[in-house]
Amino acid sequence: MVEKDINKRWENDIPHHPKSTEIMEALEFIDEKYNGRCFDWRTGGDGDNGEDLMYELDVYFECLEAGEPL
Repeated sequence: MVEKDINKRWENDIPHHPKSTEIMEALEFIDEKYNGRCFDWRTGGDGDNGEDLMYELDVYFECLEAGEPL
């Protein structure tokens, strides 16, 4: 069963899904190079907007793979 609670995922140090990491790295690059850091995606720290997005993507990808509803 996929842990969908973002706070529990953080507390239990559940690693990010590889696709979440791939997407976030691409978004950070594109935002900086072509969009003047409009979204200012950041990762690696507590409360960074990029980390929050990655946790949400983790739930999405893991639910898809497990055949679970969101």
